Amino acid sequence: MNSIEQFKIRLAERNLENFAPPPDDPLGELSPFELGLRKFCYEYDHKVIVAVGKTKFNVFFDPDICMLLEDRFCEDIAELEQGKTIRLEFAESYAIIIKFVPIGEEIKCYLREFGYSNNETIVMLNKQQVLDELRRFLTELMELAVNLGYVSLEDKNEFINPAFCDLKVLI
Repeated sequence: MNSIEQFKIRLAERNLENFAPPPDDPLGELSPFELGLRKFCYEYDHKVIVAVGKTKFNVFFDPDICMLLEDRFCEDIAELEQGKTIRLEFAESYAIIIKFVPIGEEIKCYLREFGYSNNETIVMLNKQQVLDELRRFLTELMELAVNLGYVSLEDKNEFINPAFCDLKVLI
C-alpha cells in the first residue's frame, strides 16, 4: 500500500438503454437547472469508467452521476481540497462507496463494496491528482450539458464554482 496509485473517472460510450422513466416535475418543484441536469443525465446517458488503482468499475449518468451531482459533488471537491474526508457513493449501477481521507499531500482511499460481499480495498492516491481528475470530469460533464442545451452557461458556472473556489478562478 506504500505506492501511490492513480484515480481516473472517464466518459465512455453512450448508453442507449433506459430502464427508468424520463425525469419530470409535475409539481414544479425543480428549478430549470435541476430539471435540465436530470434530463441531460437521462437523455444523454453515458457509461462512466471509474478506476482507483487497479480497481475499475462502470457507472452511468442516470442514475449514478446525476445523484452524485445532486448530492453536493461540487462542495465535496472543495472540502477535499480543504483536507476534509469525503465519500462518493455509487449505489445504483455498482454498489460501492469511495471514501477519500486526505493525509497531507496524499489521500488514503477506501473502496468498500456492499451487497453480497463487504470487500474493502485501501489505496494511496496523490491528493492533487484526485482533485484535478474530479474537477476535469465535472467540467467536461457540465460543458457537455451546456453545449447540448440542457443547462445555461450561467447556471453551469454558478453550480461548479464551489469546486474551484480555492483556485480563485471561475471556469
